[in-house]
Amino acid sequence: MPASLRDAGDEELRACLERALSEVAGRPQRVAGLSRRAFAYETSFAIDELEVELAGGEQLGLLVKDVGPTGLSAPAAAAKPDFTLDPRREIAVYRSLLDRSGVSAPRYYGAGEDSASGRAWLFIERVEGEVLADVGEPEAWQAAAAWAGGLDRALAIEDPDLEAHLLQRDREWHSQWIGRAIFASSTRGDGDLKRRLAPVAPTLLDRLEALPRGFVHGELYASNVVVERQEGGVRIAPVDWELAGIGPFALDLAALLSGWGDDERSAMCEAFHRSLPPERRAAVSREILLDAANLCELALALQWIGWSQQWLPPAEHHRNWTAEALRLLEETGL
Repeated sequence: MPASLRDAGDEELRACLERALSEVAGRPQRVAGLSRRAFAYETSFAIDELEVELAGGEQLGLLVKDVGPTGLSAPAAAAKPDFTLDPRREIAVYRSLLDRSGVSAPRYYGAGEDSASGRAWLFIERVEGEVLADVGEPEAWQAAAAWAGGLDRALAIEDPDLEAHLLQRDREWHSQWIGRAIFASSTRGDGDLKRRLAPVAPTLLDRLEALPRGFVHGELYASNVVVERQEGGVRIAPVDWELAGIGPFALDLAALLSGWGDDERSAMCEAFHRSLPPERRAAVSREILLDAANLCELALALQWIGWSQQWLPPAEHHRNWTAEALRLLEETGL
């Protein structure tokens, strides 16, 4: 029976945490005090908030996320397509990439993995901040866009284990979502979307495939971005790297742009463009970037439409995605 975080006692959790901390620190670590409570903002996977005191007196505020099959809530397990799931992906991203690349993210404090029991627990820093969705200052949104523009530098880290777990948002990936969106539009009575999308699907796939590719978070919506206010600015620390992988370079920007007006979109695009690696910035004009962002917004809208027939997006993502897809088909000239 897989090891569930919700069923684990405090001593089991403490022992797992000590092993994880020791592995990361490279020396034995002893937990002198531990308290836990369910994390108020958990979504698909079980998450506990931990207050930890180490034997030397150091205090840590952590989150432990059960990314294994038993950590997934029943509604999420029924809704998430199997081809998106990999319990080791998020752990691999934190361990092999974020912890070594200098990308701003919650600090990695180790993982408890056990193939026999199926345990897959991820220990990360509990960032003291607020989610971007609750932040009104344009500067914070632009900082998030700039973060997304600089993310591709993380791929300078080469790790075969990580690469084996990253999602590949290639032609096959996009084709699956287009097909699922067409099917969903038929079953829900959205005939307009099926009539508009089906004939142009090959062209859409060609254009998505032609975009430059890079490392992407995959779900950089405002609800997944923690903003920590610091003296002189803000720290951007995205969470929930469950769908991280390689894909169109503007995908994360597109997730942030969704729902904003022209002025705000323009400012975020500018921040993203300034943060691109120099060689990519030189090759990507602002016009190319805007076109790429629109195509990626369309791809994300189709993903929401095709996610599951028995599923509705959470409140922060609940929009008329069919209307969005129809609008974006028009704006992209498809």
